[in-house]
Amino acid sequence: MDFSFWRPALRTRMLFVNRRFFLRTLVATTMFANQSAKALLLSGHGDVIISIYPGTGAKEIDLQLFKIYTQPMATALASTMGKKVYAEPYRSFSLIESVISNNRTDILFVPPIVAIHAMQYGYQPLVRVRDLATGMLVRRKGQTVTSIGITEPDSWLGAMGQNVIAERKLATSAMLQTVKTQDAVAFLLEQKAVQAGVLRTEKANRMIATGEYEAWYPLPASPDFTVLIHDKLAASYAESVRKTLLSLPAAAVDSLQKAIHVPVNQFVSCGKQDYAVLAQAIGVKL
Repeated sequence: MDFSFWRPALRTRMLFVNRRFFLRTLVATTMFANQSAKALLLSGHGDVIISIYPGTGAKEIDLQLFKIYTQPMATALASTMGKKVYAEPYRSFSLIESVISNNRTDILFVPPIVAIHAMQYGYQPLVRVRDLATGMLVRRKGQTVTSIGITEPDSWLGAMGQNVIAERKLATSAMLQTVKTQDAVAFLLEQKAVQAGVLRTEKANRMIATGEYEAWYPLPASPDFTVLIHDKLAASYAESVRKTLLSLPAAAVDSLQKAIHVPVNQFVSCGKQDYAVLAQAIGVKL
């Protein structure tokens, strides 16, 4: 599946990243990728790599701190699988896309758009965070909509928002103002730079509660962050990994929450069929 139509936005975003942070991230991620090549369970070397991509909406976190937050989950999986488990954070969509496309990871914990991408390359969903991804378009009351704030199309909000906007013919592409996070969308609304915006439900409801905005159109709900395992490992490890994550200790969940920008709370079981609505919205066949 070709995701190349998302890359211009990614390149634009990278131009604005602090140079020092970018170089440190690039070096660290390259080191992690090299470790994958040596340690990947899929390659028969006996260790497990779990790649974690917190999504475009997540705040920038130091890579070492990110690994600390995700280590309790890795430790729980190591105990269950009887293997060393390495948690590898990725902050670039193009990098996680490459890892998935080349089967350079055993397990993934990723946003739903990336999860669907992974299903095209031999990964199957095991569990997802309990709460579904939900959102809506909101608009400022009493104004004609000539501009809509929206997040990048490699995010759930961006993909689903663009789908609803296109299906209902609400705006042309020239009317969309694309930003990185929903907080930036809310800022555009507050500054009256746009008359409408695409937001997660919780954020949208807070905006509506001010009395200045109203719900316009809902976005179809779908699974949110998802854990997947490669098909080649499923027979031996899928159920043990699933059971471990379904009963992940509260302390491990709380730690993981510090790295993920959507509510984690707990995990629930899921299957490929649960992603049908989202796959259809972005034009992908499961």
